[in-house]
Parts: sequence; C-alpha cells; structure tokens
Amino acid sequence: MTKAQESFFQFEEESVELISAENMSDRERILYISDRWKFSPGDDTRWAEPDFDDTAWESISTNLTTSDLSFVEWEGIGWFRKQLQVSSELVGKPLALVVDRHLGASEVYLNGKKVYELGRFSTNPERVEAYSGNELPVVVFPNEEIQTLAVRFINPNNIESERMFGYNGFRFLLADWKAHQTNVLSFISEWTGTSMFFAGVLLTFALIHFLLFLFYPAEKRNLYFSLFAGGLLFITYFLYRLELVHYTFESIFFLKFALFFEIIVLVFAVKLMHAIDQNQKSLYSNSILVVGIASAAYVYFQPASSVWFREIMILLLVIELIRTLLVMFRKRREGAWIIGAGMMFFVLGLIVSILINFQLMSGNVKMVNLAGSGLLILSMSIFLSREFAATQNSLKQKLSEVQELSKRALEQERISKEREIEKRLLKAENERKSAELEEARALQLSMLPQKMPLLLGYDLAVYMDTATEVGGDYYDYSVEQDGALVLAVGDATGHGLKAGIMVAAAKSYFHTLVHEVDLITMLSRISSGLKNLNMRLMYMGFILMKCKNRKIELTIAGMPPVLHYSKKKNRVERIVLKGLPLGGSANYPYKKKSLELEEGDILLLMSDGLIELFNPDREILGMKRVEEILQNSADYSSSDIIQQLNQLAETWSAGLDAHDDITLMVLKIPEN
Repeated sequence: MTKAQESFFQFEEESVELISAENMSDRERILYISDRWKFSPGDDTRWAEPDFDDTAWESISTNLTTSDLSFVEWEGIGWFRKQLQVSSELVGKPLALVVDRHLGASEVYLNGKKVYELGRFSTNPERVEAYSGNELPVVVFPNEEIQTLAVRFINPNNIESERMFGYNGFRFLLADWKAHQTNVLSFISEWTGTSMFFAGVLLTFALIHFLLFLFYPAEKRNLYFSLFAGGLLFITYFLYRLELVHYTFESIFFLKFALFFEIIVLVFAVKLMHAIDQNQKSLYSNSILVVGIASAAYVYFQPASSVWFREIMILLLVIELIRTLLVMFRKRREGAWIIGAGMMFFVLGLIVSILINFQLMSGNVKMVNLAGSGLLILSMSIFLSREFAATQNSLKQKLSEVQELSKRALEQERISKEREIEKRLLKAENERKSAELEEARALQLSMLPQKMPLLLGYDLAVYMDTATEVGGDYYDYSVEQDGALVLAVGDATGHGLKAGIMVAAAKSYFHTLVHEVDLITMLSRISSGLKNLNMRLMYMGFILMKCKNRKIELTIAGMPPVLHYSKKKNRVERIVLKGLPLGGSANYPYKKKSLELEEGDILLLMSDGLIELFNPDREILGMKRVEEILQNSADYSSSDIIQQLNQLAETWSAGLDAHDDITLMVLKIPEN
C-alpha cells in the first residue's frame, strides 16, 4: 500500500517531533513521522515510562538496516522511543497507527501505557509470532503536552529478514483514522477487483488451452501456453497477497513463490515459442526447460543469496524469447507479428517497471506488469487461435485439392527421390478421400428404392449408374391408396455434396406431397422448397408421372423428352413439355400431358446422362440412337430393354468413364 520512503522531517536526538494537521498529506491524509527514533538494545519495561532519561541512547532508523546496526550491538530485541508534540486540532482525535512494515513482534506504549501488541510478543524467541498485518491500530493523543511513544520490539529471525529485505525492523506512520480506513478499504476493493479480474482472464485462457490439449494432445503448444498462463495466475495471486501483508514475515512466504513462478513462467514462454518456431532442436529446448525449473527451485529455497542469479536467469530467458522471435521474423513465419507485438509490450512493461523502481519515472509497477503480461498472453492466445482456425480451413480446402496435390506428388517423384515420402502421404490422403466419396455414394444409393413395385398391369424396371463422385440423379415411386402408381425421375445440377443435398431434399418433398396434391402443384412446391435451400446455381430437373390402369398423367421440368413407343403405330414419339428446372422461379406455369396406353406400349423416362454420352471421337450419342434401340426392343421386357440400352452405352463409350449419371426407367404395358 504505502511505500517506505524518507521522512519529511529529520530531527536531532533531543528534538521533539511536531505532529500537526498542516503536515498531513492532502490525498492520503498521512503524517510521515521520522523513522529515526532513540534506540537501545536489550529489554527493560521501565524504558516505556515517559520520564525515563534516554539521552544516552543512539538515534537510528526503526528499519534497522545493515548500516544502522553497524553502530549498535543488537541480538534481536530492543526498545525504541520517540517524543511527539501534537497540535490542538489533533488532540483527542483518533489517528491510525499505520504499520508500513513490520518484521517481528512488538508492544506499543503511549506515555508508559501499553496500547497495542503487534503479533505475539515474548522474550522467548521460540514463542514469538510475527505481526501479519491484519490490525488497524488507533492512537488517541490526550493533550498538547509532549507525548512519549515507545516500542518494545523483537525479531528472532533478523538474519533471514536482513538477507531477504535488507532491513530487520519496522516503520510507523500516522494518519487520519477515518480517511485511512476508507483508503484501505478502497485500496483492498480496487486491488482485489483488478487482481481477480486478471486472475479470471488468466484462468479462462489456461483452462481453454488445456482442454484443447486434452482433446488434441499432439498440439503441445496449447499445453505450454496453458502452463504459461497458469504460472501468471499463481504470480497474480501471490502478488495480490503480498500487497495485503504489509512487508511482514508472511510476505517472505508469498515472495518466494512469486520469485519461483516468475522464472517458471518465462521458461514455459520460451518452450511455447520454440514449439511455435518448430525449428528448434528438442535437446536444446528441453535443456532450457530442465535448467529453468532447477533455477526456479534454487531461487525458491535460497531467495536471499540468489538475487543476482535470478536477475541473470530472467535476462537470459527474455533474450531467448527475443532471439526466437527474431528467428521467426527472419524466416517470415506467418503471424509472428502478433506475438511480436505482445512481446514488445511485455518487454516495455519490464523496462518501465525498472524505471519506476529506480524512481526515474512515476507509476504503478504492479499495474504495468499486469498490463504487459496481459497483452503478451492475449497476443499468444490470438496467435494460437489463429493457427487453429488456419488448420481447420486448411483441412476443408484439402478435399478440393487432392487431385492437384496428387499430380504435384507424381511430378515431384520424377524430379527427386526425396519427394517419395510426400507422394505416399498424398496417395494415402487420396485413397481416404476416394473411400469417403464411395461411402457417400453408397449412402445416396441407399436412399433410392432397392426394388421397383410389382403391380398387375405394369412391367416396370429402373437402372442408375452414377459417375465417380456422388451423383445428382434420382428416381422414386409411390403407390396410392387407390392403386395409382406415381413415378419420379430427377437430375440435380452437377455432382458432389450439393447435388446429394438436392436429391435428399427432393426425396423428402416427394414423399411428403405425393399423397396430398396433384402433379403440377407438387412440382411447384418442390421447386419452392429447393429454392429455399439457398444453394446458388443449383437446380434440379424433374419428371413426374402418375399411372392409373392405362391412363397416364405426365409433367416435365427441365428434363429430356419422355419416349413413347406405340405398339399400334410401331413407332417412337417424343413427349416434350418445356419447363424450367426446379429451384428457380417458384411460380413457373408447368404443363401436364395425359395419354392412354395400349398393350405393348412402352414409356422411357431418363436423365440426360445417356443421350449426352461421348465416344472416343468426342461425338455425342444423341436421342436418335436411343429411339432406335427402343423400337427394336419392343418385344422385350422392361429389364431387357434397359439391358439393350446399357449395351448401347458401353459400345458407344468404348470403355471411357461417363461424365454424368445415367438413369433409365422403363414402363411397359404387358400384352395378354
């Protein structure tokens, strides 16, 4: 809270120090009484009396620094005395005895009367309990006469405190009790709020990245970052506690842990930077880790004798952080500027803290350190999150880049044997992709009817051959309660995932609407539903045909003509109904055609995959050859007709892979 500093007033040994409201600071309402008191080693309770003659006593600082103790022989116990004269405006007014620092236990006497015991005082060093800084003593000066303030002080651990802090004693100030209590409560509230907020942020970062590591252990950068943030969390806690113990022996406990984690944090920061750089040798990186942890342990157990060692270790770790960052910049590591910005603020915070400690500039060291550390940890988290997002985007793009990567791998193999490993990896990735596509293809085929219905009066057969990717063709049927048969054939734009989604949606709409609306209404509603999928440039051709006995109703949306072979006329006619594919304008006026079939008549419904099949000379098959096969196969069953059409396709393509899905549906009226 209040920093130890030189008194505003210095007096000779015989002087009486004046205490007046005019000398009270405006902001904190504190009276900075001189820390030079009359002192005598040893112990005698008579020394508390106001009329005791202390002129032979030495005048030294109550801090009992090394330079002070060079003038006296002190074995851990002694008395301090100071004479004060209080101005009238402070007489009878409660003043807070501000314990700025206190290493040991003491009894406070005012005019020979014991008013407070700070800690547990005992002349037996083993029974002494050091002051912990939890009390807020109050002093009331009864009159304007000269007041004698005496302190019976013992510090059985003076050797340790001198090594840790450079002093062994205490420092008292006076303050307006009400104002000081308000300031204390305000400080505790503000410091607690700030520390808890920063600790909450650190805890959040640490937990998130630790969970990321648990779910993906191969990414050790998340583990190192979690340990780094966790170390800062511990430092925040121990610094918070240090602010509340007022430089007592209890602060040694928290200080040792703070110094320990200060090195641990930098060690894991270095480890994280090495993991990000990915070019540091593991032996070198692990050696820094082991040496850093051992150094932190040494600092914890020997905090006083390791001051320069700790500073050197911190300096070396900071240099290693900067070196690794410069290597990343030199190699143009993507995103290095993010960590670079955080590191710049972190180092700047360290520099500002040093300047404040040497009183070369004003400021709050703790807030500067919190800000620098917070910006560093924020930049590191942003970098790791950015890397995670980039990895996910890369995985998504990899599927579309498999073929290109495969070609590159083959080219690299011809150039150098060193590319052999990369070729195998890309080949395995390609095989995995092919397996996934095959599974998707099998899933799509499983959505289609496995068998067509066997209905009296109809000879019905269907065939589908998808391209190498997930196809966009679709066929289906539904039998009405009145015995009517509704057939559907569809062809979505292109292939792949979007086409598969269109097919799945069309199937759902078909089975939802087939029992409720007529063919034209069904087309319009399916078109509206596909349009609502918001899949740009994706459409779907569709044929719907309703058969009841020999009466046929037919409607077409963006599909090839339906071929009708008439047994009576012995010829094939094209049923052409122009209409836009589904998924475009929802209110397109689709048309319907009705006809009545006779025995031996055949209807062929198909997608455009067959008629647009190419031969090795890049000639298209066309509709005419299909009509000829249909007419020449008029006496065959529907399944045999499909077999004849497949034979035509194989002969025409001469073994070339089809570039589009082929779907054929044949409906024949058997002859009695």
